[in-house]
Amino acid sequence: MSQVQSPEPELVATDKPANNKALSQFLTQLKSQVSRSESIDVVKSALDKAIDYPNQLRYKNTNLYIGMAAAIFAAIGYWFYLEQQGRYYRYSDIDFGVFIFCIISLVVAIYIFVARRKKVDKVSRLLRDETLKHLYNMTDCQQQFLNNAENKFVDFKRGNYSQDLEWGKEIDFHSDLGLIRASVVYHHYVDRRTETYTESDGKGGTRTRTRTVYDHYYRQGVILPPLNKTTHLVISESRLSKQWSQSFMPASREFEKNFRVQANSQFDAAKFLEPAVVVACEQLGNKLKNLTIEFAHDGSVLINQHNTNLLNPAMDHDITNPAAFKEELLNDTSLFTVNSIFGFVNQIIRHTN
Repeated sequence: MSQVQSPEPELVATDKPANNKALSQFLTQLKSQVSRSESIDVVKSALDKAIDYPNQLRYKNTNLYIGMAAAIFAAIGYWFYLEQQGRYYRYSDIDFGVFIFCIISLVVAIYIFVARRKKVDKVSRLLRDETLKHLYNMTDCQQQFLNNAENKFVDFKRGNYSQDLEWGKEIDFHSDLGLIRASVVYHHYVDRRTETYTESDGKGGTRTRTRTVYDHYYRQGVILPPLNKTTHLVISESRLSKQWSQSFMPASREFEKNFRVQANSQFDAAKFLEPAVVVACEQLGNKLKNLTIEFAHDGSVLINQHNTNLLNPAMDHDITNPAAFKEELLNDTSLFTVNSIFGFVNQIIRHTN
C-alpha cells in the first residue's frame, strides 16, 4: 500500500536521557520484532517495550543543527572574506576546498537528520500497519475476485484508456447482520486526450502542435456481499457510463444537487431510497469526495470514493510518544474513512431489511 507522511507528533516532556546510538539499535530491534507479526500480542509487546525504554525515543539533533549552521555561516563568512581581497582576486584551490568542505558538511548533516526522521517514521508506520492488520483480520484479495469486480461494477468502467483494480485487502466488518468480510480495493484508471499547443517556428512566428496526454486517477472503495434485495442501482456524484435504462430522483434538493441515479427499475430504486437512506447518502457524500454507491446485478455493494489512504491513515502520534501511540492504535477507530463507510452500511441494513 501506498504510504503517507505522519504529522509531527506532540512534544512530550521527559526526564529520560538521550542516546542516539542506542535509539537506532532499539528501533532496528522493534522493526525486526514486529515485521510480519503473527498476532496483535506481538505488536502490543513491542509498544510496551517502547513505553518502558529507558532512553528518549526522540533523536537528539542539537549537534546536527550546530553543524548545519556552522557550515552555512562558515561558507558565507569565507565568501565575504574573499570578496574583501579585491575585484581581481582569483579563487585558489584552497578556497574551493573550503567551500566544498562546507557543502559536504551541510549535506552530511542534512542526510543524517533525514535518515533519523525516516527511521522513526518507518517503524511507526510498521506498527500502525501491523496493528490494523490484526484488528481487522486483513488479508489479500484473490485476483479472481478483483477480475470479477472489474466486470460487474459500473464505477470501475471509468477511464477511456485503461481501468484496473491494482490490489485489494479483505477486512472484518462487525455489522448489524453479524460479521461480514468486506474488501478494500485500489482503483486506478487513465483517460487519454489530445491537446493542442503552440511553439516557436524558429522564424519569429509560431506553429500549432498536438500531443497525447494521459491523465491518471486513483480511487479506493469498499466492496461488500449482498446486504438486502437491492440490485442494478448506481448512485454517484459523477456522470458514469449508462448501464441501466431507468433513472430516479427522490424528493430531496440536496440529493438532487449532488447525486445521479440510474437503475433497472424505478420501483426498486424508490423502495431503496426511502427518506432515512437518502439522508444517510447525503451525510456520507459530505464526508467523502466523488462518492459512488452501487449495487451490482448480484446484489453485492461497492462504495467507492476519492481518498486513497483508507488503509494507511495519518496518525496524531508516533513511536516517539509510545503511550499515546499505543492508545491511538488500539482504539479500534483508526480507519476513520472505512468506519464512516461501515456506519453508512449499518444504516442501509437497518432501513432496508
